[in-house]
Amino acid sequence: MKRKFFMFCVLFSLTVGLKATTWFPSKHTCPICKHENEYQEIGSYGGYIYQWESKYQYVYWPLTDSPSVYCCPDCYFSAYMWDFDSIPVNKTDTIRAYLATIKRDEKYKTYLEIPMITRLEIAENIYKMLGRDTEFWCKFYRVMGYHYDEDKNAARARETRLNSLSLARQMLSDTLYSGQEKENFFIMAAMYNFTGQKDSAMVYLGKADAKEYRNKAWKEENLKGFNDYLKGLISQYKELLKKED
Repeated sequence: MKRKFFMFCVLFSLTVGLKATTWFPSKHTCPICKHENEYQEIGSYGGYIYQWESKYQYVYWPLTDSPSVYCCPDCYFSAYMWDFDSIPVNKTDTIRAYLATIKRDEKYKTYLEIPMITRLEIAENIYKMLGRDTEFWCKFYRVMGYHYDEDKNAARARETRLNSLSLARQMLSDTLYSGQEKENFFIMAAMYNFTGQKDSAMVYLGKADAKEYRNKAWKEENLKGFNDYLKGLISQYKELLKKED
C-alpha cells in the first residue's frame, strides 16, 4: 500500500465509520500471459480497520485480507492488487522465465483458491526482479509474517518479522527516511514483540513515543493526524504489554 494511500486511510478513519469491508468482482488481464480472469477490488471499508488487532503488527486491511494479492491462475504471476496492471514491459521476459519454473496446480480455478502464502512467496521473487526500496520490503515482510501466522507457520513468521526488523533498523541510518523515526521505532517495537522480545519492544515503544513524525511534503494537519494516531497506538501497545506481564 502506497504511503499516501495509507495516510489518507488513517485520516479517513478519524471521521468516517462504515459497518463493513466489501469487495466486488472485476476483470483484469495478466500482464505476463495475457489471460483475463476475475479478481476482487475494494468496495467499502470503515475506520474501524485501524483498530483491528493487526495494528500491533503495523499491518492493515486490505493487506490482511486474501483478495489483496492477485495471482493469475494461468501463469501464477503474483503481485499486490495495485501493482498487477503496472508491470514494466521490459521486465516481462524475466518474470515469464521465472514463472516457468513454478509447478502449477490445475485444481485452482480462481486466484482466491491459491493459498495466500503461495501468492506472497511468488510475489516476493517478482518484486526482487522489479526492484523495490527498503521501506517496501520492511512492510512486505511484516505482511508475510502476518500471513505465515495465519497459516500456522511460526518459524517462517518469525524469520520474516526479523527481516522486517532489520530493514526498519537500516532505515534509521538512511537519510532518505529522515523524519520517519517515530514510525520506524514503532515498527521495530512491533517486530520485537512478535519475535518474543518484549523487553526490547517496550524500549522501542518508549523511543517511538519520544519522537514526532516529520515530512516536509505533508500538510500540518496531516502530520498532526498521523502523529496523534501513532501516539494513541503506542499508548495502547504499552498497556497491552504491561497486562501480559
